[in-house]
This record gives sequence, C-alpha cells and structure tokens, in this order.
Amino acid sequence: MMFLDADVFFCQGVSRWAFGMDNPNKAAAILACVLLILLAACLRVLRGRVALLRDRIVRGALVATAAAVGYCLVHTFSRGGFVAFLLGVSILLIGSWKGPRKFRRWWPILFVVLLMAGMAVWIGFAGRVARSSPSEDASVGNRFAIWRNVPSMMVDAPGGWGHGSAGDAFMSWYQPLERHERYRTLVNSHFTWLVELGWVGRFALVCAWMLAFGMGIVRWKTRGDPLPLAVWVCFATAAFFSSVAEEWIVGVVPAAMLVPAVWSFCSATAAVRRLTVAAALLASGLLLSVFVVLGIACRPADALPIHRSADCARMTVGSGVPDGWIVCDAKTMGGAACGRMLRTFMKTSEGGGRTYGLARDLAAVPVDVRLLALCGAEADAGPAALSRFASLADVRVLSPNRPEDWLAARGKKISVSVFCGEFAQACPAEDAEGLTVVSGVAEFLPSWPRLAFGR
Repeated sequence: MMFLDADVFFCQGVSRWAFGMDNPNKAAAILACVLLILLAACLRVLRGRVALLRDRIVRGALVATAAAVGYCLVHTFSRGGFVAFLLGVSILLIGSWKGPRKFRRWWPILFVVLLMAGMAVWIGFAGRVARSSPSEDASVGNRFAIWRNVPSMMVDAPGGWGHGSAGDAFMSWYQPLERHERYRTLVNSHFTWLVELGWVGRFALVCAWMLAFGMGIVRWKTRGDPLPLAVWVCFATAAFFSSVAEEWIVGVVPAAMLVPAVWSFCSATAAVRRLTVAAALLASGLLLSVFVVLGIACRPADALPIHRSADCARMTVGSGVPDGWIVCDAKTMGGAACGRMLRTFMKTSEGGGRTYGLARDLAAVPVDVRLLALCGAEADAGPAALSRFASLADVRVLSPNRPEDWLAARGKKISVSVFCGEFAQACPAEDAEGLTVVSGVAEFLPSWPRLAFGR
C-alpha cells in the first residue's frame, strides 16, 4: 500500500492522503490528536532569559513540525477530523488562557491555524466544508439518513444487533427501499457500538466515555493541564463523524493522554472521585434515556414496528402477533438482504397488514405457531422435530438439504410444502406432490417471503 494512497482517495481531483490506512478519516483523527500535543508543547516551552536561544530553537522546531502535521491534516480532506481538531484546540486555548498580557505565547497556535486555513482554501478543502449541507453533499445527507434511525434501532433491539452487524441491520430493516448504498457501519463509531451492543453494554460504553471526560476535567482543574481533555474531545468528535475508533492505532494517542488524567483522578480527594463517578453515571443515564424517548416517540414515519428479543433469538416485524414464523438460514434468504425482501413483500396486497416472526433456530419458535417455514440447514432435523407444536397446520420448507424426508411427511396431520431452486444440488430430479421447483435459482430463493408467507 502506498504511503499516501494518492491513487485511491480523491476529492474534486485532489488526492486525499490516508497514510497507509484504509480511510483518510482515520488518518485525520490521528493527525488531529498529534497536532494538539505539538501545540500544547509549544505553549509549555520555557521563556527564561538563560535558555532563551534554546527555547526559541525548540519552539521553532515544534512550530515547523506542527505546521507540517496541520498541512497533512488538511490534505486528508476530512471534515470530521478538522472539526475535531478545532474543538480540541478550543479547549486547549481556553485551558491555557493566562490573561491578555500572555497573548503573545499563543502565536504558534494562531500561526498554525491560519496556515491550515490558507492551505484549505488553496487546495479546495474549504469549499468542501462550505458545501457540507445535507441537500448539497450526499455524504452528509446519507449520514443524517442513517443517524435518524439509531434511536429506533436501539429500542427495537434491547440485546443489540450483534458485533459487526450495524450496517447490515440498517440496510436490511431501516434503509428506504429506493436507496441502495451499502454500509458496513453507521458511519459513526459511537452509534455503531450503541446499536450493536445491548443495554448493559450501551450503559458501560457511555459511562466509559463520560468517565474519560470527567478525568480530563479533573486533570485540568487540579493540574492546569487541559491537554488530555482536549485530545479526548478531539477523538470523540472524530469518531462521531466517521467510524474511525474501530482502528486500534487511532486510539493510541488518546490512550496515552489518558494516563496522566487517570493519575490525577486517583490522586484527587475522595470527594472529587465520588463526584466524578456520580456525574458520569448520571450523564450516561440521561443520555440513554434521551435515546429511548427518541426511539419510541420520534420514529421515522417509514420505520416498521420491529422487536428483536433480548437474547437475539427471535424478531417480529409488524404490529401484533405474527401470522407465521420462519426459521432463518442466510444461504436461502439472502443473508443481510433478507429484510429488504420481506419489507418489499409487506408492501404488496398479499403481504401487507400482517406481522411476521423470524427465529434463529427452531427452539426459538413459539409453541402455538400455526404457519411455520424452515429454511436450508434449519430443516435438517426433519419432520420429527415438529412434534412439540400442537397447533401447527401449515409447514413450508425452503431449499432443504433432504427434501425427500419432508415430502414423505405429506398426508399426515399437517400440510407440508417443499420449495427447491431449479439449480440446487438437493432439488429432486423427478416431480412429486407437494414439491414446487423455482426456476432460474439455486439455494437462494429471492421470492422467499411469498413462498413462506403467501396465502
């Protein structure tokens, strides 16, 4: 991989520097944190008479290095990284304020910031920032389209959507059907983790962030050092605008800056420590309460009623009791795209106005089910596995590995229908009663919602 990745990322024909990382935003988050440390070092260089020449040389070297890092930050074209730096440097300046007579000591920071602003205008980055409204920039508009669903995604899945599943969950169940952008995450580290974790994990995550901020404030108030707080605010802001915190190397500098903050926290009085922890717990509870309220009272108009059980074993789509249940198999249902297919079916006259249940395995299906669909490998247990369902009347088996076992069960108490793709390896060569061969497909059945739940 090239050091600057100039042949991969572009903005208006200008290369976006990624420094060997898979996304320029991650490089920008690191550069912003490093730049804050360099600027803080510029403020701390001694100005005594004896060491005046030495201090000027050190300060000059620091300013030159900071200017180079600032130039690299601008060349990532990362708006989130730039905003993160501005917030961090604002905290640094506020915490370093010594009165108007000490204003001269700020000239290195002002010089670097003005240099970055000039370079942003020169290479076109400033224009990109100026056009950052949702109506003019698809990247910004898509972020808002995702983020407005986050509270609903949290409320709908009290046990979380699972590690690495946030992007798939959004595309499958919440993305408008007319949109087809693909997402691995929710383009926001905080929202991605909050959606993937359950409520216990969510509370622990928010508490950890609040406690980090609290310890940074303690460091500032007790030692006059705002740098740890500035770096953590910068890191948190960069993680808000993009999924940068998933890369461990991005967190190295913030973790290093947390060490002095933890030391100051542990060295503080017991009253200060208790107050910091209590404030972190209270702020976490209030923030998550806001998400709950938004998820319940402010759901997007096009969002379906969805409930995912706390153990993640079952999910219902629609209001009320499900008309039928399906035991899922990704190979048959299209994996992460299965939700889009079911939502499309629910917009038809045949599928609309009904509620559907999706189960991880047969054990998660309610015993009073009447219509049951089994997919792929989930049907391997055979008809004998249905003995506990006393009310079962209709069984539909999609892409089974052993269709003959299910066809042999026809004519008994329950109605059994088997659906196989024309090119599936297990598809019987001869026609049989109860067997439907779906032409043009193999194990994956694009029309699975209609086959499983159609009337």
